[in-house]
Amino acid sequence: MVPDRPTRKGLIALAVAVGLVLVVALGAGVWMLLPDGGARGGSGKAGSGGSRATVSWSLPYTRSGLEHPTMIRGVWFTDKSVVKALPDRVVALDPKTGKQRWEAPTPGSGSVLCQASADSTAGIAVLARGSGAACHTFYAVDLTSGKTLWEHSVDADEWAPSNGPRIARSGDVVVVSADNHLTTAFRVSDGKQLWKDDDKGLYEGAEDGDTCRGEGYTGGKQLLRIRHCLLGSKDPGTYLASVDPATGHEKWKYRLGEYGTHGQVLATSPIVVDDPDQPYEGRMRVSVLDDDGKLRTRLEGTPKRRFGLTRGDGSAPAPDVRIAGDKLVMATAREEKDSDDNNQLTAWSLTTGKRLWEQRATGYLQTFHLVSSPADTDAVLAYSAGNIHDPATLVRFDPATGSRKTVRTYRATPTTAWIGSDPYPVAHGKSLYLSAGYVSETKGRKVERRQKSLIALPGTDN
Repeated sequence: MVPDRPTRKGLIALAVAVGLVLVVALGAGVWMLLPDGGARGGSGKAGSGGSRATVSWSLPYTRSGLEHPTMIRGVWFTDKSVVKALPDRVVALDPKTGKQRWEAPTPGSGSVLCQASADSTAGIAVLARGSGAACHTFYAVDLTSGKTLWEHSVDADEWAPSNGPRIARSGDVVVVSADNHLTTAFRVSDGKQLWKDDDKGLYEGAEDGDTCRGEGYTGGKQLLRIRHCLLGSKDPGTYLASVDPATGHEKWKYRLGEYGTHGQVLATSPIVVDDPDQPYEGRMRVSVLDDDGKLRTRLEGTPKRRFGLTRGDGSAPAPDVRIAGDKLVMATAREEKDSDDNNQLTAWSLTTGKRLWEQRATGYLQTFHLVSSPADTDAVLAYSAGNIHDPATLVRFDPATGSRKTVRTYRATPTTAWIGSDPYPVAHGKSLYLSAGYVSETKGRKVERRQKSLIALPGTDN
């Protein structure tokens, strides 16, 4: 049942309160959000340590005026700032107040930022820019200053894969690709080109006439590649391979199934890959490999499809999957019988492949979004939200048993501040940051006024 909407009297009171907040907030260029004071399982107040010291804020979405039908996922942290990638610039903000520290406009006349790396090791992010569908120029930004460190455009090749701009990073090496442009590796620290995907000898046993191309690289603890060789090649088929980031040479390869080109690397430490049994609507077939590419186990009872694929393009470990020790937790699609359109979290043992537990989101249109964290932790956090009337919550799950505890409750999202239907939540310090998922600027379609790029909220107390 849809919750009751606020009364007219309540709306008038809310409007007055919001007006007062805006007077204070406009000077700083942010919209201030007042978190709910009643936090179940937390301190009982909005801020940490039993006070309201933690102030929440949001960064408005500013339209670039240029077409960019892709998601800009970049959210990074330094010791002084939270840094957000936007279509027209990269901006650094004070984590406590949202006040801008610096901004770096997207370089190039008529150019828009169209993708950003998930990884910001050594305080450097790698981004892609271009004009419309042509997005094949990549550059690195120092996140402490906003300075551009290097910039390269990759070579065109009509035979190269067409799977959009991708930025796969592993340590000090980044592998970039764009539609009909050669996949190329650069050293992040100085921009030196290391190798291209068309070099002979990249694939073990490659011979003249072999038609093999990388279908997509995934960065992380290991650099992995899905590649496909056509009929007529020496070894036709689709493989997952571990790649030496410095040279592009394969260390080992693991043969995928008939529809392996539709597969996706879910995690790189340990290695977890979805090797589906059908190209689009089939069930997932999730395999766990050891560091040498040998099959360790397969997860049982995997779902028909995952929920929230829009937040990841495959160039980094999947954002809707968490590894907690020996447990894998995944946001999965709602069950067919679910009339409330909720999703659920499902957990497996990586050692045995057995399905351990599942927890379904409850409430009208409520959805679990797994929370990312830059720090290594076994904590499994999820942000649950779904409509503008019901409170959102931050929930902690025990990865072994699935038992859940509400860490914090937030006021329902106001109609004047919206992060979108597919937020990307990131925990850092004692704050929870909600980054906009898919924001599209296309001809004839206006971006909603209430759309925000980033919202900061109180998070955990530890």
